[in-house]
Amino acid sequence: MDWTQFFDADGHLPAQRAKKIDGRLVRALIALPVSLTGDCEVDAFHSLAVRDLERGQGVGLPSGEAIAEHLGEEPLTPREVGAASEGSPDATPLWYYILREADVRCGGNRLGPVGARIVGDVLVGLLDLDPTSVRHAPADRRPNASLVELLTGSSFVVAR
Repeated sequence: MDWTQFFDADGHLPAQRAKKIDGRLVRALIALPVSLTGDCEVDAFHSLAVRDLERGQGVGLPSGEAIAEHLGEEPLTPREVGAASEGSPDATPLWYYILREADVRCGGNRLGPVGARIVGDVLVGLLDLDPTSVRHAPADRRPNASLVELLTGSSFVVAR
């Protein structure tokens, strides 16, 4: 894999950038093909958004605002979420909240505090569960290279 497609590295073309993160879904996710969804009695169930809303509600997933408060972050206001009125309840579905937070707090260039924390905690948790991960290596065997250096194989140095 050519990691320089994802990360800027000296001597290579600029990395490819994703489109900005926002709360809009592309048409292909609003109208999923029957080959993915199967036959649905309700046309709305061909939409990934509707499926996510149903699943989140079914498993009792907390709102984006509740997660933000739990993490000690200032929740988005109803206006920032895009609610129809300022009096709307603080019950934004988590997946949509994360998309809006990225747009409002970071200009769509990266995940906001809640989204980044969730992704980061999942990745760290996976590394912690892997007994061969660098997080379990002795301090004198941990790499001191940048992520780009690690991924491109240049300047890979192990601290001694």
